[in-house]
Amino acid sequence: MDERLERLSALLAQVLPGNAFQRRRLGDVRPRDWDDLATLPRTTKEELLADQAESPPFGTNLSFALDRYTHLHQTSGSTGATLRVLDTADDWAWWRRQLGRVLAAAGIGAGDRVALAYSFGPYIQFWASYEGAQEAGALVIPLGGMESVQRLETMREYGASALLCTPSYALHLARVALDNGLGDALDTVERVICTGEPGASMPAVRERIESLWGARCHDHAGASEVGSFAYPCATDGGLHLFEDEFICEVLDPATAAPVADGAAGELVITALARTGFPVIRYRTGDMIERTARQCSAGHPGLWLPEGILGRADDMVVIRGMNVFPSAIEEILRQSSGLGEFSITFYSDPHAMDEVKVEAELAQPREARDIQARLRQRLGLRVRIVPVKPGILPTYSGKARRVHDLRETVPIAPGRGR
Repeated sequence: MDERLERLSALLAQVLPGNAFQRRRLGDVRPRDWDDLATLPRTTKEELLADQAESPPFGTNLSFALDRYTHLHQTSGSTGATLRVLDTADDWAWWRRQLGRVLAAAGIGAGDRVALAYSFGPYIQFWASYEGAQEAGALVIPLGGMESVQRLETMREYGASALLCTPSYALHLARVALDNGLGDALDTVERVICTGEPGASMPAVRERIESLWGARCHDHAGASEVGSFAYPCATDGGLHLFEDEFICEVLDPATAAPVADGAAGELVITALARTGFPVIRYRTGDMIERTARQCSAGHPGLWLPEGILGRADDMVVIRGMNVFPSAIEEILRQSSGLGEFSITFYSDPHAMDEVKVEAELAQPREARDIQARLRQRLGLRVRIVPVKPGILPTYSGKARRVHDLRETVPIAPGRGR
């Protein structure tokens, strides 16, 4: 039997006696091979939310009595209602080790001073990064509760060598530095490690961050309900999946069949070391491309050269074409004069689906060039509306730049089983 299946059987033996949620779903199943695994029901966030609504506040996906749990986090609610996630001390130690591995893969270690540009809050990004930086042996500079200028001044004062934040905020913070005469706050930063949204694996986004910061940009991926499941490929860019700690499947969102090499599918994950709040075949909603290619350094774990492509429920169908907002962002970011932007999908008076992009552009005439690139690369006619810098909102956490106002919105492929 594959070692990961043996670990899954051991996990189920540990959690099923006390976990009512998993016991109702799985019974006494112990997968002996990959065909058996495929018979297990996939878990959705909606199921976990419904369970917590029926048994508030934490639901029944708990393997132990509440006094075993030491950490509480919740999802951001950017894709729906807020999910509460509890961790035991052992599970939190696993989180810490995983983030330490992520940062080590990005070259973070003893002697580094890592600035965390996240709010404190009940969200996982700050706390896991805080623990992970210590695991990697680095000094942590917490920047929660500060405005952007104050964060830059603090980074300059302490000589930060690395920054952890979302891709959107890395770009915003660099612009704030230039606008406020704080460019020297960027000088000591050698690495920018991004998470929270697709972006840092996209060439245009990564290159823009690296150009503004004069630093290497790395991506990583995780989720409150799953754990940190991917680490940056420092050699060739993109991400590698932690396949030693997770069973990772790339499945067609509609049929649940494994996708072929070169095709995109939904990442479905089973965390093998998380016992207190286990997820079995969890539908992350993240779309990735399966590839047989390996990075030039031969790093372990499935390589995702383009990182997370986008979310299954973000994908829209415009005039028969599947479109990820991240594909539009990749093309927008190729314009050096771009500030913030907003993407709106809408139906015109003739019930035709259309795309509008409002973009802060240093030179409004760039709009025509962007429109041409979108037409050439995506085959879409996109209306570009230049707006003055400072008009659109900025984001320090997950950006909400996509708005779907169409009269008829297709059912997202990431829903249901």
